[in-house]
Amino acid sequence: MNSRERVRLAINHKEADRVPIDLGGMRSTGIATIAYDRLRKRLGINKGLAKMYDFIQQLAFPEKEIRDMFHIDTIDAAQAFLKDDGDWRQWTLNNATKCLIPKYLDIEIGEDLTVYLKDKNGFVLGKKPKTSLYVDQVYWVYKNLPKIPETIKDEDLNKEMWSIPDPEWSLNIFNDEQYEIFIRNIKELYEDTDYAILLMVGCNLFEKGTFLRGFENFLCDIYTDKKGVERLHAKLLEKYLILLDRVIKGVGEYVDILVFGGDDLGSSQAGWMSPDIFKDLFKPKYKKMWDFVHDNSDCKVFFHSCGSIYECIPHLIDAGVDILNPVQTTAANMEPERLKKEFGKYVTFWGGGCNTRDILPNKSPKEVKEDVKKRMDVFCSGGGYVFNQIHNVLADVPPENVIAMLEAAYEFGFYNK
Repeated sequence: MNSRERVRLAINHKEADRVPIDLGGMRSTGIATIAYDRLRKRLGINKGLAKMYDFIQQLAFPEKEIRDMFHIDTIDAAQAFLKDDGDWRQWTLNNATKCLIPKYLDIEIGEDLTVYLKDKNGFVLGKKPKTSLYVDQVYWVYKNLPKIPETIKDEDLNKEMWSIPDPEWSLNIFNDEQYEIFIRNIKELYEDTDYAILLMVGCNLFEKGTFLRGFENFLCDIYTDKKGVERLHAKLLEKYLILLDRVIKGVGEYVDILVFGGDDLGSSQAGWMSPDIFKDLFKPKYKKMWDFVHDNSDCKVFFHSCGSIYECIPHLIDAGVDILNPVQTTAANMEPERLKKEFGKYVTFWGGGCNTRDILPNKSPKEVKEDVKKRMDVFCSGGGYVFNQIHNVLADVPPENVIAMLEAAYEFGFYNK
């Protein structure tokens, strides 16, 4: 059984030979480049440099040697691009080690060593202070307005940090030449590998609002300016459906999973909104997008949301979600046993396999393995589970613990036939 077949069985709620394993299949299931560089060195991989494809979160592409070593079954479609040496340039990480970053990034370093991230017009959208491990958004196009504007311009939708041009996909869709390259590269990835391919389409509704309005403003908007939110959502939905149509027509037969998000709907204590607000303002738009995916392709819908989202899960399932990630079991009401019992027949849990807050960075490899085994014992039965840790492996995680986690996922993931 190959990786693609294994993942397809799992997300169709069937037991394969073992639980599929993901590392870096999308931008919330990966590993910080500092941690990845240490992992490479610990494993004796000295050829070349780590490739940090996500500059905002400072995430690395897992290379084939690592994927093979730890039986990884997935791959981010972004690896179909940025594949030539000419696509990269050298960069220095916070710990003074070298890595590679995409050449297309427009970056300026200030006198105080603050890093500024710019859009294609040279406008600063994000900054990374000298000691920070991440890029922070610094500009919100609608933040200083009293409410969401009556007229929402196309160009405004891209004036936020996460819309900086990316060869993987763009809200601007693609010109004809880009579209042909997009199709060709993903087709080659499909034909040359047997990984399950995940393609990030984004299509956020909640986080896009916060990126445009600022977090506090948009939380107020969903209660005090529902017409404005509906107006913004209508504009976004128009763009998203065009994007989904082009993606599906171009590569729908090659991609297994379309990744929506991250629309982080909750904190660690509760959801950011009431279930009724979610049902009225957000659910119908998700359903329209996800119905479109299911009606026009065999792709599965992968939805990323951090936090305590227990009260939203029934609505997400009703809207057509197939896969939930990162399964933040350390949040309120998100206990693994509860999630599997109540929702395990209806949705695939992708994540939740290792506690990245308390265990992975702080405990011994033995304790990491014990945590993985305990969680897999809950999630694995009957399929509907893909192993990944709870969100990205951060920079401070020792390589021995990353190894222990991935080895345990393989060791304890076999189904007893």
